[in-house]
Amino acid sequence: MGKYFKNVNEAQSLCEALAAPARTEIMRLVLSHRADSLDALAKTLHLSNGAITQHVKKLCDAGLIRLVETAGRHGVAKRCVPAVDRIIIEVAADLSDANVELHDIALGAFTSAAINPYCAIATADGWIGERDDPRYFTYPERAAAALIYFNSGKIGWTLPAPPAKSKLKSVSVSLELSSKPYGYGQSRSSDVTFFMSDAKLGTASVDGEFVDRRGLFTPSEFDRVCQYGRYRTVKIDRDGSWFDGIRIGDLCVTDIKTDRLIFSLSADNGVALFGGGYGDHDCGLRYRVEYAD
Repeated sequence: MGKYFKNVNEAQSLCEALAAPARTEIMRLVLSHRADSLDALAKTLHLSNGAITQHVKKLCDAGLIRLVETAGRHGVAKRCVPAVDRIIIEVAADLSDANVELHDIALGAFTSAAINPYCAIATADGWIGERDDPRYFTYPERAAAALIYFNSGKIGWTLPAPPAKSKLKSVSVSLELSSKPYGYGQSRSSDVTFFMSDAKLGTASVDGEFVDRRGLFTPSEFDRVCQYGRYRTVKIDRDGSWFDGIRIGDLCVTDIKTDRLIFSLSADNGVALFGGGYGDHDCGLRYRVEYAD
């Protein structure tokens, strides 16, 4: 159970619901199962039944808890049960700037793929073709891809081209990824190399397999593969190339060709990519370009 918000504005009602100390205490009591009925909550928090009712309604409207009816000693009783166990908010997604362009690119919109088994591609509804067969990466159904993994190979996406003669300050791509999807445990990591317009940005270590819980959007049918990854950002600016703020190379944005931007990544020991409908983030690649003027 989880809630995902693409920006802070979407999460406004949730933030308002948690703003009152009494409501955060109600959440703590409900999640710990120490108190769940309206009467028990009122007695524990030393509040009136009317006040508890208003606080619970606010939490229900925000989708944090829900009321269920059960048979009580004096008829039907209402109990509070958790409606969510984790929350993700993209806090910087809506920062607006006249010199910034943002584009969302579907995971399945890749324009090149040289993939070797062990590999697979899937939509939120199921696998596309047979696993460990790279030819299914060419099938039209790949446009709806929600999960891609491969042991070795390279995959790339053509990015929207900046205006001619524009001066770029930075280009970045954010996506959810992890290392090899199963069989090696959560502690294993992979080395992933990133490219922009065929120029090597650098290599970074990507965290290992995450199977300790189901991904926020991972369908229940997928129970034997990696469930989610981490949301990572690869960036190139006038000072160099970066992976989550850590410098991975000296290549600068002024060194790359901007008439046809292609972002790609390669791995030799396994990588998993997550798109809309799978993992913890309901999106594919987020492309951001910042202009100098």
